[in-house]
Order: sequence, then structure tokens, then C-alpha cells
Amino acid sequence: MMKKIAALLIAMTMALSVTACSNDTASDSGSASTGESQSTAQTAETSDGEGLTIAYVTSALTTQIFRDQVQAMQDYCDEQGINFMYTAQEQTEKQLEAIDNYIAMGVDCLIVHVTSVETFQDSMVRCQEAGIPWFSYDVKIEGDDAYYGWDNYDLGYAIGENAANWINETFDEGDTVYAASNNYPQADFLVVREQGYIDAVNELSKAKVEWVISDVGGTTDNGVTAGENFTQSGYDLNLVCAINDSGLCGVYEAFTAANYGDPATLGLFGCDSDPEALQAISEGGIYKGTINTGLVALAPDFIDIAVGLANGDESAKGDHWGDFIMITEDNVADWM
Repeated sequence: MMKKIAALLIAMTMALSVTACSNDTASDSGSASTGESQSTAQTAETSDGEGLTIAYVTSALTTQIFRDQVQAMQDYCDEQGINFMYTAQEQTEKQLEAIDNYIAMGVDCLIVHVTSVETFQDSMVRCQEAGIPWFSYDVKIEGDDAYYGWDNYDLGYAIGENAANWINETFDEGDTVYAASNNYPQADFLVVREQGYIDAVNELSKAKVEWVISDVGGTTDNGVTAGENFTQSGYDLNLVCAINDSGLCGVYEAFTAANYGDPATLGLFGCDSDPEALQAISEGGIYKGTINTGLVALAPDFIDIAVGLANGDESAKGDHWGDFIMITEDNVADWM
């Protein structure tokens, strides 16, 4: 018990040090600004989580779905009496630094939103050598203790299938559909996702689809810039597919501000079912569809897997795969 208390005191001290080094003012747990680390110590209430500290390293919380995910993880840990710590950083170097800090703290399990195998491979090895289970999320690293994710090509294909269904209802065979991609080439798994929706649209659409422009999305700010560029492309766009809703919400904002596009002949299709996207879809305008991965609802599952790894539960190890559901105006009310 004394060892656990000492480890927790060290963890809290180091977490405060990390937060103090941030240029941002620390906010309440679960509402981190970009670049902050957050930590919370709770009294253990269940045997599974008693005395355990679970850490999560992710990208900056610039998208609503990730903010909601972290809050849900925090809430569940609070309920279960699990010590939850997280670091959200845009810069890869800061993410790697946070991982090293958590390893030094001796956390019981580390969950990492992996964007590239090459970037995080060495960190995983150091983590496991320190006796800390490594839980990869989104991109699998061979040799990790657990993985949760979706086949990103299939997820992208679902985005494209959602779009192709609308194209086939709206356009005739022989029509030309001018399409734009709101992508994020900085992350390997999102490159795969983009290819999935391009392939699906091309394979499933009866009309001829021409991909005439692409621009970086990922965040709402990026999406606004991309949307402004799309409006100036010289094409009357009929379709925008995006790797997520946050970037596409920015495109939607830019299109709305420019009064660009007719809902009868322009459709926007994203992924993640962000609340803003669901609202736009429900209004019956140009935002036509998204994909629900259940990411926020899966927060307890993520923590349970991490607790299982920390406790040596064999059932927590290995690969865990998520499902997804296509959302359009027809069923959006079920998800709001």
C-alpha cells in the first residue's frame, strides 16, 4: 500500500510539473485546452481499479469527438475510482515526451492514440520494458498488448458508400459529379481512410465522378480554409467527402458564409457523428451524412481494457474491433 501511495504522489507531482510548463492555464479535469496535461486522483471504489493509474496520450483536443471521448473516460474513471491522467498535444515531440513522463511515473497502463507506427514504435518498446502494458488506439503496432480500432479502409468505404447512395438518388447515369476531398495526409490511417471513400464513390456511383480538388481538414479551422479554397476552385462542386466531421464542419461553415451550393445538387459526407454535424444533417441542407463509430460510448470499454491489462487479464489482450453505422437525414434523429 505504501508503495502505491508513493507512486501516486510521484505521478501527481510530475503531472503538475508538466501542466506548469504549459503556456495555457490549467482548466478543470476533462476540459483541457490544446497542449495541456490533466490528472485526477480518486479514492478506489472497485476491486478491479483499486490503486490503478491509467494514462492516455492523444493529439490536441481540437475536435469535438475527442473532447467528448476524454470527458467520458474521465467520468467513468471517476465513477470507478480509477486514477485517470491524460496529455493532449498537437506536436508529436510533446506526445513522445509525455509518454516518457508516464513511463517514469510508473503508471499501470498507457493508452496511446497512435497515428504512425514509426513514430511510436520505440516508445512502446520502452514502455513494455518498464513493465507497463501498451494499449494502441486507431493504428496497431505489432507487439502491442492491446489494440482498439476500426479498419480505416472499411470506415472510409462506408463514408463513400453513404455518398454514393445519395449520388445515385440525385444524379443520372452519364451525369458528371465534381468532387472534393477534405483529407489529412499527416496521419497514415487517415490516408487509408481517404482512399476508402474515393474507391467507394468511384465504384458505387452510377454517375461519372471527377475528383477535382483536395485540401487538408482534420480540424474546423483547417476545414474553413479548405472550404474557402473549394468555393474558388472554378468548379460547381457536387460532393465533398471528409475524413472526419470536424474538418467538414469547417467546410460547411465556409460554404454557408459564401452561400455556396444548392442542397439539391451538393452533398457533404463525413465521419464521427459530431454534434454539430448531426444538427446540420437534421436541418436537411447540404450536410447529408456521417458515420457513427460509437467512440464516446466506447470510453468505458477502453478503460476496462486498460484495467484488465494492468491486472494481467488475458481477455483484455489482443485486438478489439469497432463497428460503425451510416447516418443520414433518415435516421439522424436516433443519434441526437
